Order: sequence, then C-alpha cells, then structure tokens
Amino acid sequence: MTSDHSSYDDLARGRRKSQGYREGYAEAQRAFLIGQAVRDRRLALGLSQVELADRAGMTQPALSRLEAGGVIPTIPLLERISAALDADLIVAISPHAA
Repeated sequence: MTSDHSSYDDLARGRRKSQGYREGYAEAQRAFLIGQAVRDRRLALGLSQVELADRAGMTQPALSRLEAGGVIPTIPLLERISAALDADLIVAISPHAA
C-alpha cells in the first residue's frame, strides 16, 4: 500500500533549504554562542546562576534560559551581565568569510 503523504525526511529536507530556516538557524546559533560565553565566564568566576542573576538584576530562570540559548538578549541586558561578570562587552561587525 502506498501513501500520498510525504515522509518526514522529505519535508525536513525541503524546509532546510528555505531562507526562513537558514535565518532561524543562524539566530539560534547566535543565542547559543552568547549563552555559552556567559556560562563560561560565570563558571570561571565561580559564580552560581543565582549569584550572577542577582548581580545583573535579573531572575535565575531568565539567566538559565539565556545560558541555554533560549532567548536573544538585548544590548542593555548584555551590558548588565557583562558588568556583573567584570567583563567587557564587545560587539563586532565584520565582513563574511570568503
């Protein structure tokens, strides 16, 4: 018996080729990298999420979501977190790698 339905793999393959998918993937990757950088610095300083969240004026669950890459933080939030981590916030715009 054959089916008129597309397989999941066929649907996923088609979606991965779309511009929207690529943009969403790039945004998720940026969020993950920011969260990873915050987590790495926090751990290097020996701070708990509760301690850093308190220093940055945010809640621990919000910090947890940020570290997990679940949110795209605003520049003002990143400035507060950077100050709480005794770190510089550096934002760079550079040409695409060839």
